Formats: sequence, C-alpha cells, structure tokens
Amino acid sequence: MKTPNVNSKNNIDLDKEFWDSLHTEIIKANQDFTQKDLFSYLEKSFVFSLFFRGASHKELSIIRNLLKLKDLGYLILLEFLPQDRTNIIDFDIDELTLYYLIKDELKDYTTAIGPMIYNRISILITDGPNALAPGLDTKTNSLCITSKLINTLQKKFQIEIIGGVGNVQSIHSIYTSYLEAMSCLYYCSPGEAIHVQDLNELEAQQVYEYKEAEKHMMNSVRHRKSDAYDYFALMMNKIRHLSDNAKRNKIIEALVLATHAARIDGMDEADYFNYTYHIDAFMELKGDQLIEWAFQKFVDITGLVKSNNVIDYSNKIVQATKEYLENHYADEISLEDVAEYVNMSPQYFSKLIKKNTGFNFIDWLSMLRVKKAKELLTNPNLTVKEVCFLVGYKDPNYFSRIFKKKIGMTPSEYIKNRNQLAP
Repeated sequence: MKTPNVNSKNNIDLDKEFWDSLHTEIIKANQDFTQKDLFSYLEKSFVFSLFFRGASHKELSIIRNLLKLKDLGYLILLEFLPQDRTNIIDFDIDELTLYYLIKDELKDYTTAIGPMIYNRISILITDGPNALAPGLDTKTNSLCITSKLINTLQKKFQIEIIGGVGNVQSIHSIYTSYLEAMSCLYYCSPGEAIHVQDLNELEAQQVYEYKEAEKHMMNSVRHRKSDAYDYFALMMNKIRHLSDNAKRNKIIEALVLATHAARIDGMDEADYFNYTYHIDAFMELKGDQLIEWAFQKFVDITGLVKSNNVIDYSNKIVQATKEYLENHYADEISLEDVAEYVNMSPQYFSKLIKKNTGFNFIDWLSMLRVKKAKELLTNPNLTVKEVCFLVGYKDPNYFSRIFKKKIGMTPSEYIKNRNQLAP
C-alpha cells in the first residue's frame, strides 16, 4: 500500500474540513428519517448513557418517560460471532435493519435497544406479557425470549450469535444487569443463551485477579478486541469495595495504561489521557458514579465505539482511499481498483471502509463527484455536459439523476438557483 502524502498542518485541516463537509452531505443525501428512526437513535443514546456516559438521573428520567419505559427491567446482551472465531469483524449489518427486526420480534414488550458496540448489542426489557417485580423469577421467560431472538437473527443474517441475560434491576441500577449478562457470554456455545442465575451450576469459573485482568485489558485494547471491555469491567468490579480515594487512583492508573496501550501501534493516534483536565469533576464523584465515569472515559480512549457521524481519519486505509479518490475521481474507477491500490481483497476492503467511515465506497465516490461538480457548475464557461465528463461520468442523463438524488435538484436547476441567489 502506498503511503499517503502529508503536507503542512494547514493543508491537513483544510483536507479534514473538506471531507467532513462531504460526509455531512452524504448523511443528508442518504438519510430520510422517520419518527421511528429518530426514536431508535434516542434509544441508543439512552441505553449508552445508562452504561457509559453517566448522564444525570433527571436527564435519564426524561428520556425514559419519552420511551415509556417502566421502573424495572433486565438486560439481554447479544454477541455476533465472526467466522472462524477470529477477531476480524467479517460481517456488515445495518443497525437500523437490526433495530427494526429486534423490535418486531419483541413487539409485545417495552424495550430500548442500545448501539452496536464492536460486535455486541444490548437490549433493555422493562415490561411485557409477564410482569416484572423485585424477586420475581423471570429466568425461564427471559431465556425463552433471548433464544427465540437469537434464532431469528441467525437465520436473517447467517451469523452465529450468543446471548447473556441479567437479573431484574431498577432502571438506575441496570448496569448491574448489564455486567451479569456480560459474564454469561464467557460460557455460551454458538446459538446459546445463558442466564446469570445458571452460572453457579456451571463448572468452576475462571477468575482473574486485578493485575491479570489489567494485563489482558491492555493487550485487548492494543489489538482492538471487544473483550477489552470485559477485562476493564473485571478490574472495576475488583475495586468497588475500595474507598473513593483509592478508587480514583486505580481508575486514573487504568485509564492512563489503556491510553498507552492504544498508542503502542499508533491506534487512533490517541492523546494520552489528561486526568488533570477532568480532576475537578472527578473529585466530586462518589461510589458507583466513579465506576460509571471510568467506563465512559474508557470507551472514549479505546475508540471501539464509532459514531456514524465521525470519519476515522487515523485509519491508514481511509487515508489511502481519500488520496486515491482525490487523484482519480474523474477517471473510470471501481471498488476493485481502490482495493488493489491499498493491497486488500475487494470484499474485505468494502467492509473495512464502511466500518471506519459509516458509508460504502460508492457513496463516497458518487458524493465526491457531485461535490466537485457543484464547484464546477459555478463556472459560467462550462456546460452541464462538460462538468459531467470532468467529474468522471460518461452519461449526462445518469449524471443528472445522481446529482438530483444527492442534492435534491438537477444540475440545471442548481445553476438557476445559484444565479437567482447571486447578488
């Protein structure tokens, strides 16, 4: 793979600004949100806040009321298994499609579905045909729900899935159910679901001491493995009994080590964790608030949770792809051409580029061409047909259709609009 050219900081900033604006235009062109779609994002935000972001009780209560969630619930955690049990995510699942499929399967229940974190998704169930109550045995029913859901998703996506189920907790303590569900995943076979109450019946569990968990956490962060969260959770569980001051020291130490591990191979080119920046707010936290805060920062540091509205500029494949598209967008290029340029198979390149940008190759190429076309259409000396050829299209009619799909108007309408708005 060729090494991308790097110029001055100003050029890098301008380059980033251009691609950020391109990314925004792709979002506008590709997304036509319904109210249901917006609720899916609200749910993701709510569930993520419960576990990692540490939002206030007031904020969570407002969102909980909007989603009509009850006071008690339990957590189902599903893990999608890559083929051959490797650490490479070799599948590509549209989160919105997954969301609606789960919603349909659980239509008789009141649920909130979290974001896809690496290869896991969490589902909060707070109500349904069988009422939830403190101390009530929900194991049989919750395992039945989880098993049916796994079967449905496996058939749909042709991917092996495992599931863990936690106990009923209050919404504001649902993190406990999350940890319980996560602990079950260690013992699942493909296609299996396990409830936390069954763990005592299993053979001797493997228990990691703090330092061993710390070592595994750093190795997993370095190699971008999803079990980095599991080892970090084990570390946090080990320090729960400590005083708040002792917790703070251990948390700062763990986060600095995680940042160091993230930087070893240049992953995300992360800055070292600057605890002095957070010290005032950190010192005001107590008890489990410290643990919640630690998870939030750990997620930020590791970067395994990628927002669909952020391009991972640190990724070398993204950099090389950008360079190639900028130099060849006017040529007749294909996915295979770019894959060859970065020395990857077309299939793996396609999945990797979508994972790190949120969009597929054709989206990027067509939107880049349209963005360049918009700039050229401001030149009164160029015809629409000439612009069409200059940005890599051979058929003016096809170019017009693509332009209208992305911008909402034809090239001719765009020119007329600009002329009317011109002073």
